[in-house]
Amino acid sequence: MRKIFLKRFFNEKGSGIVESMLVLIVVSILVVVVMDRYETIAEEAKKVALKAELNNIRQAIILFQIKNGRPPESLKELVSARFVTPYKDDIISSKYLEHYAMDRNKNLVDPFDLPFAYDKATGKVWSSSKGFENW
Repeated sequence: MRKIFLKRFFNEKGSGIVESMLVLIVVSILVVVVMDRYETIAEEAKKVALKAELNNIRQAIILFQIKNGRPPESLKELVSARFVTPYKDDIISSKYLEHYAMDRNKNLVDPFDLPFAYDKATGKVWSSSKGFENW
């Protein structure tokens, strides 16, 4: 009985097109659902990365002020300037900020690819991205 059904079903003219269309519809639905979920997860990851980067930059500004007695002229100075400090029986030499994404002008950029804003007078830093200015 099964063989007769399969033989009859698959020998029908145009049945391959119907099956292909069904597969295409199911795959399309899956792609739409997965892409929507991916975009949501990617957006949340960028928000978490932004919080972490702002915290790191703010800590670097505080360290710079302690070591130099003044705030940095710009965020570029945090990337280029080095500090030396003793630690136990060793001496550490490092940059205030390392391995940050930068644009063509060497400005630090946030996870949304917009430059961070910095006010030298107050030493405050924030994101230029819309909706995250007050973080």
